[in-house]
Formats: sequence, C-alpha cells, structure tokens
Amino acid sequence: MRKYALLGSMLLVGCATTPQDCNLQEQDPGFLTKLSCTTSGAYRQEVDNQERQVLQSQRENKLAKQDLANTQDRQQASSQKLADEQARLTSARTDLAQTLNRLQSGKVKNKQRQQEIKHLQELQQQAQHASSDNEITALERKIAEARKKVDALEQANTLR
Repeated sequence: MRKYALLGSMLLVGCATTPQDCNLQEQDPGFLTKLSCTTSGAYRQEVDNQERQVLQSQRENKLAKQDLANTQDRQQASSQKLADEQARLTSARTDLAQTLNRLQSGKVKNKQRQQEIKHLQELQQQAQHASSDNEITALERKIAEARKKVDALEQANTLR
C-alpha cells in the first residue's frame, strides 16, 4: 500500500507540471517531468509550435527573397534606362558639336550664322545639364531644328 501511495503521489507531482516545465531545450528534466510532459501532450504541443515557427520563417524567407528579386529587377531596369538616356544624351551632344563645327567652318558668313552659332552654343550649355528623359527629348528636338536651319543656311549660301 505504501508503494501505491508513493506511486500516486509521484504521478500527482508529475501532473502538476506546467507548459514552461516541458521545455524541449531543458538539459536534464526529471523522469516524472518527462512522463508528465509526454502524457499530457505538452511535448507534442511544443514540437507543433516550433514546426509552425519554422514554416512561418520559411514563408517570410520566401517573401523576402521575392522582394529582393523584385528590387534587383527594378534596379536593373533603372540602370538600363539610365544607360539609354546617357547614350541618347551623348549622341545629341555629338550631333550638336558636329552641327556647330559645320556652321563655324565658314561656308555661311552672315548675321544669321552668328545668331545660329550663339543658339547652338546655348544648346551645348543645356546639354551639359540635361538629366531627365524629357530634357533629353527636348534637346534632341532643338538640335534637329538647328540642324535644319544650318542646312538651309548652307544651301542658301551655295545658291548665291
């Protein structure tokens, strides 16, 4: 009878465990604690909680990787757009310099020539500060107009 009383009290002590007592990381839980945690399902609950945390972390990691990939795609697209704009701007500056050189070459010698040279020099200044797509487009349009004027001046001069 004494054995049963001891066994009964041991089981009651084991049943008195709390979820905090059923920590899987515990270094050396007692036999009764282990028994109580196993029979009460606290260990299983702890394992389930940790599995949920791992799954949640995996989902968050997957979302973070997708965000990173999206950010890298946007960065690459921005870099490409910038490279394209810089190439357009370089082309416009080269075209402007060639047009200005043609005008200064001496084929056209009159007041209109001097005005057009001044206009082209102003466009060169604008080209130094152009940075947006809209500014580059406007600059390209102005250079095309200036090129037409220079062509007309040269043609008028050769017809004289």
